[in-house]
Amino acid sequence: MLYKSLYLPDMIKWEEDSLSDTFGRLEITPLERGFGRTLGNSLRRVLLSLLEGFAPVSLKIEGVEHQFSTVSGVVQDVTELVLNVKSLIFNLEGQEKGTTRLDVSEQGKFTGKDLTGDKHLKVINEDQEIAQLDSTGKLSMEITVEKGKGFIPADEWSIHGKEEKAGTILLDSWFSPVRKVNFQVKSARVGDRTDYDHLIMDISTDGSIAPKEAVEEACEILIEHLQMIPGGLEPEEKPDLIKEEKNSKNDFLSFAIDDTDIPTRIANVLKSAGIKTVNDLLEKKSTDILKIGGFGPSSLDTVNEVLRKQNLLIDE
Repeated sequence: MLYKSLYLPDMIKWEEDSLSDTFGRLEITPLERGFGRTLGNSLRRVLLSLLEGFAPVSLKIEGVEHQFSTVSGVVQDVTELVLNVKSLIFNLEGQEKGTTRLDVSEQGKFTGKDLTGDKHLKVINEDQEIAQLDSTGKLSMEITVEKGKGFIPADEWSIHGKEEKAGTILLDSWFSPVRKVNFQVKSARVGDRTDYDHLIMDISTDGSIAPKEAVEEACEILIEHLQMIPGGLEPEEKPDLIKEEKNSKNDFLSFAIDDTDIPTRIANVLKSAGIKTVNDLLEKKSTDILKIGGFGPSSLDTVNEVLRKQNLLIDE
């Protein structure tokens, strides 16, 4: 019996009419029978649970010890304020952590656009209401935003090294930037055969990442795992192999920024400034690098921490 070779898709496209910062429809066709559901399920699981994002992790309100309090002159009680803060969507450019503040002392309704703080911290949904004050109201609060993955309930932050101290309210944090993923598999025709798959995926994000970028990251995660299987690589062996690869300092200098331990978002900021390799990075002075938009002192510390492992450092 003669077997045909594996048929690969000849159309992979995004529906341009509906594509936005928060929604995208991806179509892949034709696929071998069964591959539509295989790819759809795999991408959906990674998109919903494994992509990194940003979320508020703690809240400090001046004069408030715990979340079951009230603030004089503020229409909402602290529990409602907490819910409003948890609804804020953030993006951190090249950073792992940031803080933002709301300091108001006049009557009115205040939203995400009234927050001030770290320049690299951006509020995506600026129209999200935070608090409403009457004529006697005064409110001062500080929100800490961090990078993470998945969902961490407030009562589990202790496992991650955080303690709820008096005056600090730990929050339920939903880090995943992808909010919803649906897919359907239709029949596709190739010649006389109609049993091929046509995969259609609808991806909704919170706006901190575009659907296209989310799918790219999900594919990279899947590829990284699948590439390990043929060689039978054990997880605990990976660090040793990385050390062997980076044994030579000269080899390390030629590494692409993406191939180092520098976090992806910081690497993206560096690449946007034309810094593509470790050698490019070391040719710059720290004062020049700090002028790059979205690159702050904490990013510089993170990069230098990676370089120190190779006995290297960015010149001041």
